[in-house]
Amino acid sequence: MQAVARVVVTSCMYLGDTAPFVPVARRLHEAGHDVTFVAPEGFRSVMGPEPFDHAPYALDCSPVVLDNDPVHTRLMRHSFLNASRLATLWMDRAFADDPAAATASLRNNLEGANVVVTHPTMASVTLPVARSVGASVLVGHLFPMMIPTTSWAPPIGSRALRPPRPLNPAAWQVVRVGTQLLLRDRAINQLRRSCGLAPLRGNAGWAWTEADATVILASPHYFGSGAPDWPAVTWGGFSIWPDTAPPLDPELSAYVDAGPPPVVVTLGTSAAAGAGEKFAHIAADLDAAGFRSVLLVGHERNLASVASHPAAVAFAPLTSLLPRCSVAVVSGALGGLAAALTAGVPVVVHPQLVDQSWHARRVAELGVGLPARRTKDIGPTAARVASDPTFTERAQALAARMADEDAPGAVVDAVQHLLG
Repeated sequence: MQAVARVVVTSCMYLGDTAPFVPVARRLHEAGHDVTFVAPEGFRSVMGPEPFDHAPYALDCSPVVLDNDPVHTRLMRHSFLNASRLATLWMDRAFADDPAAATASLRNNLEGANVVVTHPTMASVTLPVARSVGASVLVGHLFPMMIPTTSWAPPIGSRALRPPRPLNPAAWQVVRVGTQLLLRDRAINQLRRSCGLAPLRGNAGWAWTEADATVILASPHYFGSGAPDWPAVTWGGFSIWPDTAPPLDPELSAYVDAGPPPVVVTLGTSAAAGAGEKFAHIAADLDAAGFRSVLLVGHERNLASVASHPAAVAFAPLTSLLPRCSVAVVSGALGGLAAALTAGVPVVVHPQLVDQSWHARRVAELGVGLPARRTKDIGPTAARVASDPTFTERAQALAARMADEDAPGAVVDAVQHLLG
């Protein structure tokens, strides 16, 4: 007989950070648990239709707010050059701008919880508070390439370079020191002390290792096997939201059906701010290459730049749209990438952030897509992927291997184990 508990799920920042936890929270609710999802107020529209409760996190670091943050917009225009500044901005907006309010928000919502399910980076602040209220902690890990190991180096640099293996420990040490300096260790360690925990170096990248259980919300068929020196983890598979998608808007559906399967372009919420001109360039290049396209521009403001395009919308349900498309142009953010690969659609990865460069390389290694590092490369790269049927064949074969994975179910099982 399953134990029933109060479970709190937490995540913040971009949709790709939060969406994988929505089906997890839904499945926990269906298992009979009392579930509350603590996320910024900007995600209320996402959480509203769900059967679990939504409690707003005190600091609204959602895309709704970040898209109107001039500092964020400026840094995202040259995201690779500004990678370190972006990292600091993320931690400031998510915690360091007001640690007292953030801590109070978490403490109020975690009080009485049996288990806290959290994002790996957010664990730097949720884990200490969870410990202080006596809750177990389960991390849903989204970035296996960022789990420290001597087997590979961290995916840093715009092309995620691979140094010689003997240099891997030193490379991880550099990242840990950088994390300590850039991602507000001082403020987080003050929180840890107030919760009765010893200070930790590199909280944003290492605090999750103190969790009671870790489920990787990504597929081993895509990432490959873990490393022998990893902490104990369970592979769950990609967690796709929504798992029951609404139908497409009738006008968009009619456009999709009116000709050959189009190329869908979605760069995720991290790249949506001020990206209207980029979408316009991509659409023009795809048109010149002979492709029909669907543009998911992520923000209403971007629509002005593509007003003449017949199928440009802010959002559309990817799980309904992707099976009717030939190629997906994605940033490498986990949400869009996972949805495309789960649907068996080959991809062109146009990375915006350093971890997305890892995905750009990985899809090429697997033969399920190609990278396009410059905007002007997207059209020719999409033509190459679309003209070679082996990309689609390999993408469909990968989707078939991943078909039986059940990430939300793996989390439910892990929660039950913690309740023991």
